[in-house]
Amino acid sequence: MKVKLKMNTYSYFTDGAATMAKENGKYLRKEGGWAFICFKNGQRLSNQSGGCKLTTNNEMELYAIYAAMRDFLQSCVNEDNVEIYTDSGYCIGIFTQWAKNWEKRGWKKSDNKPIENLKLIKAIWKLMGDIESVNCEILFVKVKGHSNNVLNNEADELAVKAKIATKKTGKTIGYNNQPDPLLGTK
Repeated sequence: MKVKLKMNTYSYFTDGAATMAKENGKYLRKEGGWAFICFKNGQRLSNQSGGCKLTTNNEMELYAIYAAMRDFLQSCVNEDNVEIYTDSGYCIGIFTQWAKNWEKRGWKKSDNKPIENLKLIKAIWKLMGDIESVNCEILFVKVKGHSNNVLNNEADELAVKAKIATKKTGKTIGYNNQPDPLLGTK
């Protein structure tokens, strides 16, 4: 008799934060932070955060998802599930609606305009393929930002603290407390 092992569910609450300054009618990239909080089957496992000097909020939201997926790949076994909780409709739209078509068009939008944060988006898209190749499922869950979602609020607090630390130190901190060339590359 073959017994199927119970799948694990990893839940990641992700967030990003960035400071943008307007000068002469243009927005300038400034410091930002990212964070995730990880649960396995409802039990808290860990959290991570970091940041970089020249970034945008969308880039930090994306990097938090990238770091969460890297973390999941280090722990998952065949047929585990990963849930990515984010308050970023931009990120959810990319990975549930747009990226598949962008890839088919050679990573171009339908209007041929450049895709912002493409290097990071492609890195996440590759991780998603790696996750799916080991029969793991990915679910993106939209949460309302700055509301009563305690874990989203905590991820936001961690991202803001990382942004402040980046402003003070000037250091770029990526996944596993290491520098990452995907951060602040615009």
